[in-house]
Amino acid sequence: MVFKSKIKWIALLVLILSFASLLRHLSIARFSTVDLNYRNKKLWGVVKPLQTLQPYANPRNSYPVPNKHSNGFIYAKIFGGFANIRSSICDLVTISRLLNATLVIPEIQESTRSKGISNKFKSFSYLYDEEQFIASLTNDILIVKSLPENLKAARRKNAFPTFKPKNLASPNFYIKEVLPTLRKAKAIGLVIIDGGCLQSILPSSMSEFQRLRCRVAFHALQFRPEIKELGRRMVDRYKSSNLFLV
Repeated sequence: MVFKSKIKWIALLVLILSFASLLRHLSIARFSTVDLNYRNKKLWGVVKPLQTLQPYANPRNSYPVPNKHSNGFIYAKIFGGFANIRSSICDLVTISRLLNATLVIPEIQESTRSKGISNKFKSFSYLYDEEQFIASLTNDILIVKSLPENLKAARRKNAFPTFKPKNLASPNFYIKEVLPTLRKAKAIGLVIIDGGCLQSILPSSMSEFQRLRCRVAFHALQFRPEIKELGRRMVDRYKSSNLFLV
């Protein structure tokens, strides 16, 4: 009798623990659902203006317009992923200003090995709004879409010097080594691999160049309208499906 009584108590205890475990799991599931709904609501809620998070990129009053008598043309080939392309373009604009050079719209090479990248991924205008880029930097540098006709043939014959700057190259490299060659040849090529062709933190005396970088990144470099529309449609689809990315 005593043995049977113990079995009953053990069975009752197991039943109570099982019931408590079930209640706990139901509570966790309910909390997770509430938390998920809260996260979705927070994710797809009204976005606050981001202007306060952007660096102040406007030039100071003492910032002069670009000299129309430039030292020559800089054309460039950029290799790398999306982030590297963006940083390379910011550096290229800054270098062109530093050397008082005319920047040819850079060429983006098909170097990205990621799956799903279009084979058209080879030109600046495939990614970015070219006209916006040129208009935004009118007061910073001289920009052209291509070399003048009298220089195109010489480029095809590799008549112009080409530089492959090291990662995070200093301004002195461009002033002492690139500028004399640019003045003499009237055009030079740059091959930029994996971004960072100019040191990321410039001396305090070059604060206006740092601001110029910000103007390029936050104002001049805008995706072309078709890409913006595709992004908007993707966001709307996720929003309507009540999904979020982790």
